[in-house]
Amino acid sequence: MKNSMKSGWMACAIVALAWGCQPFVDEGIELPAPPTAEVNWFYLDSNTVVFEADASEDVFMHLWSFGNGQTSSEPNDTMIYYVEGNYPIQYQGHAEGGMALFTDTVSIEKTLELPCEGTLALLTGCDNPKSWKFAQDAGSIAIGPEPGSGEWYSSPAGGLTAWQYDDTWSLLEDGTFVYDNNGGTMNPFDGYIETPMTVQPSTFFLELGAGPNGEDQFTVGPLLTEAAQICGWMGVWDSGPVYTIAELTETRLVINGQQQSGDCVSSGGYFTLIFELD
Repeated sequence: MKNSMKSGWMACAIVALAWGCQPFVDEGIELPAPPTAEVNWFYLDSNTVVFEADASEDVFMHLWSFGNGQTSSEPNDTMIYYVEGNYPIQYQGHAEGGMALFTDTVSIEKTLELPCEGTLALLTGCDNPKSWKFAQDAGSIAIGPEPGSGEWYSSPAGGLTAWQYDDTWSLLEDGTFVYDNNGGTMNPFDGYIETPMTVQPSTFFLELGAGPNGEDQFTVGPLLTEAAQICGWMGVWDSGPVYTIAELTETRLVINGQQQSGDCVSSGGYFTLIFELD
């Protein structure tokens, strides 16, 4: 009887030992599948492009970058490109399982010729060309960390120099940009002194609704002087070359542009510049 009980206990011990030695399998956490998106784009006309993303249902955020500074959070959108060139585009579809990514390049073969109406008419004067000069207002030159802030500097009313007030800028209907400094330009890179220079006519490109918040904006082409070619700018030499239009009437123009270091590289601040009709 004792031997029988002993054998039974040993058998149970062997079974328990064998069971305890089975490998432990951790099934882990089941991760969601990555999202998918079928992305297409096509030309509606030579300057208008339609973008479409047919994404899986788990995508909760869409993000387009159109290569011209404009973005969209809609799965489908339309973009007008005003200036010829190649624009890198990107689509991101975000879901719990990751991100669907698409990249491509849109090629625009010609600059869009806008009818002289609306913003273009107010800015240029069409057949009666306008010239803009600094306004006498307080804050006609202001700079701060954000567009329109003026936290770092804001000029007093009538506080600019005579050789700043005699500068004029003309943006013509055909895309010509004319800066007439009447002999001298404020030089922020050499102690804010007057620097004699002659500036050749340049170009500008107006893009409707292309600003960061849907404002109209224009870009000034490089300026050629007798000494060098410099970054395009309007108002102050260390701004530009891209300006968003904050306010525009028949006689008043307010623009915002990034501060730049003379080589078109942003240096952190934003200018607000106020002009009146010359």
